[in-house]
Amino acid sequence: MKLTCQRLLASAIAVAALSTPAADGASASAGKTAAAGAYRILLTSNRDGETRTYSMLPDGSRLTPLLPSGRVLEPAAVSRDGTTITYTERGSAIYVSRSDGTGLRRLVPRGVFAVEGFSPNGKLLAFSTDAGLRIVGTNGRGLRRVTSYGDDGAVDWAPDGKSLVFARYNDDGSYAIIVQPLRGRRRVVARTGPNYGAWPYPGWSPDGRWIAYVILDDAERQNGVWVVRRDGKQRHRVTPRVDSEGSVGYEWSPDGRWLATDVEDSNDERKNGLWLLRPSGKDRHRLTADLDTYEWSPDGRRLAFVTTSHAVVVVGPDGSGSKRLKLDAQVVWALLWSPDGRRLAVAARAGEAIDHIWTFGSDLSGLRRVTSEGSNELVGWTRLVPVLPEAPPVPPTERVVRADTVATRAPVAALSADGPRVAFVTQPPATDCDHVAVWAPGADTVVRFGRPQAPCSGDPGRIVGLALAGSRVAWAEQSSVGSSCDYGLKSATLADPRWLAVYADPGSPCGVEDAYHLRGDGDLLVFNGGSALIRIGSGSEKCEQSFEVASICTTLRRGDHASPVDAVSGRSIAIRERGAVAVVDDQGRLVRVLPFAPADVSAARLDGSSLVVWRFGVLEAYDVATGALELSRPLPSGFRLADVDGGVAVLLSTDKIMLLRLADGRSLTLAPGREPTLADLEPPGLYYSYATSDGGGRLVFVPRSEILGQLR
Repeated sequence: MKLTCQRLLASAIAVAALSTPAADGASASAGKTAAAGAYRILLTSNRDGETRTYSMLPDGSRLTPLLPSGRVLEPAAVSRDGTTITYTERGSAIYVSRSDGTGLRRLVPRGVFAVEGFSPNGKLLAFSTDAGLRIVGTNGRGLRRVTSYGDDGAVDWAPDGKSLVFARYNDDGSYAIIVQPLRGRRRVVARTGPNYGAWPYPGWSPDGRWIAYVILDDAERQNGVWVVRRDGKQRHRVTPRVDSEGSVGYEWSPDGRWLATDVEDSNDERKNGLWLLRPSGKDRHRLTADLDTYEWSPDGRRLAFVTTSHAVVVVGPDGSGSKRLKLDAQVVWALLWSPDGRRLAVAARAGEAIDHIWTFGSDLSGLRRVTSEGSNELVGWTRLVPVLPEAPPVPPTERVVRADTVATRAPVAALSADGPRVAFVTQPPATDCDHVAVWAPGADTVVRFGRPQAPCSGDPGRIVGLALAGSRVAWAEQSSVGSSCDYGLKSATLADPRWLAVYADPGSPCGVEDAYHLRGDGDLLVFNGGSALIRIGSGSEKCEQSFEVASICTTLRRGDHASPVDAVSGRSIAIRERGAVAVVDDQGRLVRVLPFAPADVSAARLDGSSLVVWRFGVLEAYDVATGALELSRPLPSGFRLADVDGGVAVLLSTDKIMLLRLADGRSLTLAPGREPTLADLEPPGLYYSYATSDGGGRLVFVPRSEILGQLR
């Protein structure tokens, strides 16, 4: 509902949309400021891993933080003229600064429940506590109690700044609409019936003649938008009644001549949409039945609204001059006009759950996305130029520093190489989330798959499985949902990095570190879906039957000798079962079963026609065609089998890599850095990663010729 956030945050020239509510008032000067210039956008962004308030030009340039890093201050209201911002610290203390970042001061040290908004002259700030409403000067002086009742809130200042209107929640679940002069006795001007939670959000008309408010009672009889004089007279409803499951909101036009109301009735769709009407209730007409959010232009001559299909429409109050702009977005959070009415800004989500800001002209021309890093929210507009230096670009998580080396901002957590390329996952730094990157030695860039770079929020999930096969990569993701976890398998190609959903397992046990047993080599990429062995990218089957997933799979076999996959090489697949290792071909046909004692084999790897297993501190190589034991060598203490290629085994400890030639036992040990250390050997050479002392990591390629030269 449009109204419910009306007084929390925005440029108070117009009430903001649902996720960026508004506050009225102008500001007092505070300290030395930079000169005013063109209108700038105020926003919050977590681009550098810390949610901060920024200012930028409408084209996205000159992005500048308002305050130094290290302060957890969340903007709560912007003054009418855009020159002052108030913040909350951990939801309890109130701070205020100029919109250029100067003059930061604490107004209230603790106990704040919500910031209610600036007075029109900018000298006072109203806020609520669990002991009632309070007012304080923006200069930090004059703290005073307005009420002593803990359930008072939803404050709006009268246009002359001499009175407040607010809602009081009563024990029976009803609300009282109360006008409180700054000097004088309060008056109850209206009451609602019981509804237990649907605040009425009273709001003054810009001319101060009317107060509008919402009723959403359980009994439904009075539901709708109402208006009343400040003395409690001429009370009347201006919208049709809506049912108890519906919603209704409003926004005054800047001149007070119109009310825009948004209505949703679950029983009667004819009532739904955006309606305009006079305070008397006359001249009521619908502008659209398809509504998400809306905003009056500063001069009141136009309305901008967003449809549920994420198109922006600008139209006159009489429906004339309609223009339409389609946004490529999943959801629109906020819509704000610039104070001069020349531009609009929207905060919307597009793609991988990342919120960005777009701007365009009032004629809907010149659409452009103006943020590119992190997740961003609209705060308001200002003409003040920030005094801090501009924000530097956020460093990428992966950066090629040499033809054979990639530097990462955190250690590498997973690695899968195939021929001339390697896929890897970096532990998420403060500025990023789990994602997949693919690099080819000699290339000066990496290819990123999955989420765009942005700090994690909530539970974005983590990658718990990775495999590269030729030009296709697949990865498994895990996200927590209460006490269980959801798992999903995704895949993409270098030719088309947009991922496809392959498999899903919602509501599964947490803690699975090798989800789906993804393995790949060449063009053979397989995984386990339940008890099935499934190949990705070579068929037209739907990869999983219960969910909306891609149809790019082939089921190779089910039941016996189908899971869990432990290795893929050439056209062969090794299945490490409890009492055996089975080898099947790329069509799912059984080639060989090598029996072992239950839980005897800790790892199995394929190398051409050989199967190498790690069991009881020994490495054994078997001929797949005959099942005959070819050789056996002790596994050095403290190491585990990671890979085998061309007769060379790759063994890993916490911070060391050993290359062991199985034929003659010659070995080479590398100690490149700190743990975790990972490695994968391919015909072109060795790919390995390690952590660095600065908290980052390195991914390095060594040509095979150099490896073999040191094994002689």
